[in-house]
Amino acid sequence: MSSYPRYAGMVVAYMVVLIAASTAVTTWFGGLSPEDSFYFVVQTLWTVGYGDVVPSGETGMWVSTAVILLGTIGITSALGVVGGMVLEHHSERGRRIDEEIAAGTRRGMEALYAWGERNGVRREDIDRALGEADDEG
Repeated sequence: MSSYPRYAGMVVAYMVVLIAASTAVTTWFGGLSPEDSFYFVVQTLWTVGYGDVVPSGETGMWVSTAVILLGTIGITSALGVVGGMVLEHHSERGRRIDEEIAAGTRRGMEALYAWGERNGVRREDIDRALGEADDEG
């Protein structure tokens, strides 16, 4: 069972808390309205920031820096979780395909050996012929 859904939930919870806390802090310390604070936080986390709404003063600068750093952690974590989920999916798919190929190969060899028994061809001769065919190309 994959642990990625749990990680995805943790990243979503982190981002929700980060957005809520950052909005509150920029409202309280940055001199912005709640709407402007939310807008500032979202644009800072998911873009490079437009600069049309920014917290004021030195405290606002430190708050902005914290939002950027903590947001980078959240965004990169989210990308890592999503990337891991995609890789796990493709790895599992590849494993299933390999199992299907191996099962098909076993069935084919069993059918070939059965044909050989019916027609007086020994397994060793079949294996040698297949080995020579592999060597040729």
